[in-house]
Amino acid sequence: MSYLRIISIDKPKGWTSFDVVRFVKRQFQEKKVGHLGTLDPMATGVLPVFLGQATRLIPLFNNVDKTYRAICKFGESTDTYDAEGTVTQTLDPSFLNQQEVTKAVYSFLGQQEQQTPAFSAAKVNGVPSYKLARKGLKVPVKIRPVTFHELEVESVELPFLQFRVHCSKGTYIRTLVNDLGLLLKVGAHLTSLERLACGTWFHSDNSVTIEQLKQMESDTDVPWISPLKLLNHLYTVSATSQMLTDLKHGRRVEVPEPPDNVKNTEKSTENDLSAESTQIQTKVLDSDHNLVAIGYLMWENDLCYFQPSKVFI
Repeated sequence: MSYLRIISIDKPKGWTSFDVVRFVKRQFQEKKVGHLGTLDPMATGVLPVFLGQATRLIPLFNNVDKTYRAICKFGESTDTYDAEGTVTQTLDPSFLNQQEVTKAVYSFLGQQEQQTPAFSAAKVNGVPSYKLARKGLKVPVKIRPVTFHELEVESVELPFLQFRVHCSKGTYIRTLVNDLGLLLKVGAHLTSLERLACGTWFHSDNSVTIEQLKQMESDTDVPWISPLKLLNHLYTVSATSQMLTDLKHGRRVEVPEPPDNVKNTEKSTENDLSAESTQIQTKVLDSDHNLVAIGYLMWENDLCYFQPSKVFI
């Protein structure tokens, strides 16, 4: 049985997300390591990291919301929209007041159209756009819809502003800051960014620092995050030994006693012709409560089957 290892790391400032991956590979002698939601080198905070077979779970969490604490400075714009870049414009922010700044921040609540920064990892014909931008080449404008679910102004000490934001996947906080500077006609750039949460499962409270990891002498000291907790929203099926044998070969298996609530779902969708309506996302566990497979429950001729999409044995 594979051991699915997942950990939330508190990324230090100055490290790239790939630096963290490289460290984890060395620390745990693991060839395959991936992470969820890239953080810029300047940013700190929650970086979920998946090891070995657990990397196959990453696509299930690619669309999760993120929560950040950000600090920005008014009066200076930079080419990267953050403190790592070159100053492109300086204006006097002394006319700003706390009420005006707060009102401007809250005006971004809800769905917005956001331009992807030229200095970003977004690909242009397979090439990260920051590589083109560094060479002074023109980067095509990319606009994407993003959603700001929550915005909270925590402190205004001009020319600095600290705020908390809960937003959809793919949101650039430095673009938000740049847009805020444009709205207030004074320019702004991001000076500090900390990710507080990634989805509901990865947050500051269950993250571990690189220094703490270095001091842990064995795997049992590591605060691994159970894949079952992450997949708590899925239906659960307990596998018999015969089911395990079939699943090992990627075969679909009959589920002798499907949960009652799945039966109810089936009854309510009997007249629905859409195939997906009768497929219930499900996880399968062995007798030791290890994750065996992820897939769908489906009904055919009054029989319930589990169709695996990812098998971990």
